[in-house]
Amino acid sequence: MTLYDCSVGQKCKIVSSSTQDEALRDRFMSFGIVKGKMCQVMSHSIKRMAVAVLIDGTQVALRDSEAKMIVVEPL
Repeated sequence: MTLYDCSVGQKCKIVSSSTQDEALRDRFMSFGIVKGKMCQVMSHSIKRMAVAVLIDGTQVALRDSEAKMIVVEPL
């Protein structure tokens, strides 16, 4: 399951990210998107083009393509 697949309000644990792009991986890390971190999906934009995620008290918006790269485990 990916972050993109989660419903609004769902809490999950980050398992991995499937990007080979080092700059994007660094961007994820700067947002706190790392293996083992807990997060919650706050909202999806119109047509699900973006996902808002709460991580460590900070809300982060991810493009749909980025959210599809982040593998999560529902809690």
